Amino acid sequence: MSSCRESRTRKIKKQSNIELKSIITFVKFIQSISFGMLGISILGLILVGKDPAAQVLYVMVIIVNLVLIFGGMVPIRYLNNKSK
Repeated sequence: MSSCRESRTRKIKKQSNIELKSIITFVKFIQSISFGMLGISILGLILVGKDPAAQVLYVMVIIVNLVLIFGGMVPIRYLNNKSK
């Protein structure tokens, strides 16, 4: 019998070297960048005037940033609960 067969039968859990706190910090950093871009996009939407192409572009950027901000709350809550 080879040692290969033995290693397939038992499950080995790999340890993660990345701390949960650093992942939470990274997600919060991405959220803060999205929040800043959201503010710039809202200001640009106000200042653009009546150019429909620019308005559509700014609205799309606003929607993407809102998705990033609110979508980032889910992993933060999950990781906070997991770290406790």
